[in-house]
Amino acid sequence: MLSYARKLCKIVLNPQYIFSKTEYLFIFSHMRSRSTLLSHVLGTHPEICGYRELHHSYRNRVSLFKMRSRIAEELQCNIQNKYLLDKLLHNKLLFSENILKKVKPKIIFLLREPESTIKSIMNMGYITGTEWYKDPLKAADYYCSRLLKLEEYSKQMEGNYFFINSNDIIEDSENILDSLTDWLNLKEPLKKEYSIFPHTGKAGHGDPSQNIRSGIIKKTESYPEIEIPSDILRQATISYLACKNSLLRGSVN
Repeated sequence: MLSYARKLCKIVLNPQYIFSKTEYLFIFSHMRSRSTLLSHVLGTHPEICGYRELHHSYRNRVSLFKMRSRIAEELQCNIQNKYLLDKLLHNKLLFSENILKKVKPKIIFLLREPESTIKSIMNMGYITGTEWYKDPLKAADYYCSRLLKLEEYSKQMEGNYFFINSNDIIEDSENILDSLTDWLNLKEPLKKEYSIFPHTGKAGHGDPSQNIRSGIIKKTESYPEIEIPSDILRQATISYLACKNSLLRGSVN
């Protein structure tokens, strides 16, 4: 409770956190979707502040003030007239429908096909030592339940979002970045090159692999040595196709 009171006091004593004119940009996705890569590309742009997962829910306007203060302090940036960026990858983090209706943030849905996703989660388990990541069944259960939640969110938004197929970030970068530039009404185009930030490559803040430290969009490994049982992959594929079709129907692009 004291910690919460201190955070609230900090917000009140820094009126720029409350009164700065900002817009909000969120990536709704799942683990190993290349969301870290996309958020770094976006966060490098001078009109966008934020590059990683902040790990908190958005229940009301106070949640947004906390987001403002956290990004402004961590990046030492002026948030006036900027997009503030966060990403949500887990069902335990809530996003209020009330915020969607009143604040009308820009939402990007990012989806990656199941085989690459599950293999990447498992590989991350070997890197970080997180045991459940290594289990294909648990990784697939996380993936499928997250996709159901993404479908639920998309129906609340009535088509006011941008959908990205994760592979297109690699294989069709220019078109994706040009389309995002137009959709966000940015004065300068988004670029393939991106900055390295304080938490880039650190476990718990996004992609912990060496690839994210390259500073440019590039193709990643496919992990052919990792195997997924066919029945698990089949069920994950069904969930993926259902979610993808649902998201495509409502996307602005």
